[in-house]
Amino acid sequence: FFVDERNAYHKMMLYGGDYAASNKSIQDSLSIAGACVARGFRSGASGIIEQPSMYASRYGAIGLVKGVGKALVGAVVKPVVGVGDGAVVLMNHVSEATSDKEVVLKIPKRLRRALSAVSSGSSVKISPYDEVSAKAQKIVTGGETVDDAYLGHVQTSTTLFIASSQCLWAIDNKTREPWCIDWAEISNFGFVDGRYMRIDVFSNEGIHSNIYEMSSIQLADLFGLLSMQVEKMGNCSQIGLGFDTSDGSSSSGAMTSKHIPGVKSIQRRHTFGSINKPLKMTTIGITNEKELIRRCRTRVKELDSSMNDYFCRLDEESWLLVNSWGQYFTGLSSRRCVIIGIINGTLEPIQIKSAKLVEGGSLCYFIPSSEYDDIDNILHPGGAIIFFGSGAVPSLLQSGRVAISIESNVFLFDLTDQISQYATAYTRPGLRASFLEKSFDKSGWWAKYWILISK
Repeated sequence: FFVDERNAYHKMMLYGGDYAASNKSIQDSLSIAGACVARGFRSGASGIIEQPSMYASRYGAIGLVKGVGKALVGAVVKPVVGVGDGAVVLMNHVSEATSDKEVVLKIPKRLRRALSAVSSGSSVKISPYDEVSAKAQKIVTGGETVDDAYLGHVQTSTTLFIASSQCLWAIDNKTREPWCIDWAEISNFGFVDGRYMRIDVFSNEGIHSNIYEMSSIQLADLFGLLSMQVEKMGNCSQIGLGFDTSDGSSSSGAMTSKHIPGVKSIQRRHTFGSINKPLKMTTIGITNEKELIRRCRTRVKELDSSMNDYFCRLDEESWLLVNSWGQYFTGLSSRRCVIIGIINGTLEPIQIKSAKLVEGGSLCYFIPSSEYDDIDNILHPGGAIIFFGSGAVPSLLQSGRVAISIESNVFLFDLTDQISQYATAYTRPGLRASFLEKSFDKSGWWAKYWILISK
């Protein structure tokens, strides 16, 4: 992975900007060399943490040993490779600067034409050759080594936005550092004050906002580019022309009960997932997973929508369960888990028909609030219910993955412990499912969802 990432990064740094020009300065070369060195050290340091957890999550105890070995080797090799890359860049610059020969670029003078995303029937629209589009296409496809397709780009004074069939890219014009995110990880987007584009993305600590300033023409172009992939986004039904900032808050994903039918009390403003931080908790007295669930169920059953901190406490309880699970099942007994919270924001009752683990190693547990009828399985307006399931201990014979399927009279959800194209959320016509949170552990041990059902 490091070699592929390094090669792609070099292609973008050397061929994606102005560095390939023949009149590059020593400052340009020093900047590229410094970036290569920094990236090598950063990759080596991050590998010490990421490699052991990644291999352990896939292969269990044997994977942990393998991951530690790879991390230690990477911690030595990657910085050396980074220093070597930086030295090569500087040596090439010195060689070219002191040579009497005419500089001959080692890249094609003209990159492959970027085909327009606009098509008419069976024909493809051929637009005039554009060098920036060609470079953007090369970045997206990795020099035709990645199975992705370039759709379009928008260049602003600070950022180059590139849309592909799989991802959205945002590349800083100065540092050339790329930010690449899958379309499914984008919650929504829209205008702010007519001068900014706000893109809300899911993170492991709730929804995070990225705000970019640009001209009105660039706003319109970027909005059109993002709208092409709106069906792949997490909250595509909520995409609008703008965000409401009338309350003076720009908090991303913050929830109140102002527009939610069935919620009895005005809620304290809260962003689901914002409390997803490791907590040191005691597991004394807990002998098995059912005891963990029982304690959580007892606390959640006391919550109802008449409390002004109802949303906050629901989020806290769901995170406490995930956090406690990770501390109880640790080391060689570690197991993945998925938690799904659903709030009824309609004025009609929702009947839960079934909830099961399609893949996993436990039961699918129900943890409802007080506004849930256990006899008829009815979630009343304003009520909430949490579903929880876990996987088996990962080993060479099983991955320990988790997938939960939930069906009611108004929705059908299939959600997993990782970002997946197979994760789906369908609702009855006239209703919508809004993801308040879609958080995933970076090491792959847990996934946490909160969904609001509304009209």
